[in-house]
This record gives sequence, C-alpha cells and structure tokens, in this order.
Amino acid sequence: MSTDETRAFSRPPEAQRAEAECVPRAHRLALAEVAVGLPAAAWGMRRRSVGWAAVGAVLMVHGVLELSYETVFPRD
Repeated sequence: MSTDETRAFSRPPEAQRAEAECVPRAHRLALAEVAVGLPAAAWGMRRRSVGWAAVGAVLMVHGVLELSYETVFPRD
C-alpha cells in the first residue's frame, strides 16, 4: 500500500472532502479575477486611463499565475 492510500484511510471523510474542495474554489476565484480583469483593462485602454488598465492587468496576471500554480507545483 502506498503512502497516499495510507493517508487517505487515516483521515476522516470530512477532512478529505474539505481538502478536495479547496482547489476548485481557488480555480474559480482565479477565473473570476481574469474575467473581471479583462474588461477592466479594456475599459482603461479605451478611456486612456492608466489606473483602470493597471488594475485590469494586475487582476489578469494574478489570476493566470494562480491558475498555473498547480501545473508548476503539483501536489503530492
């Protein structure tokens, strides 16, 4: 039996469920940041407002980095 299987049996079901639900929430938040950042950046570009463009860019970059985190640092 591998250590992953041993860990799965040693944790209560509530802990397993809570751990499994954390990743999708983070992905939803990251997608929301990208979804809000894109129109904000477009609004800033159209209005030539550096502030809105910066806010949109920061939101998009943070969302993309959060989405790519699981790829770069996979969980054990």
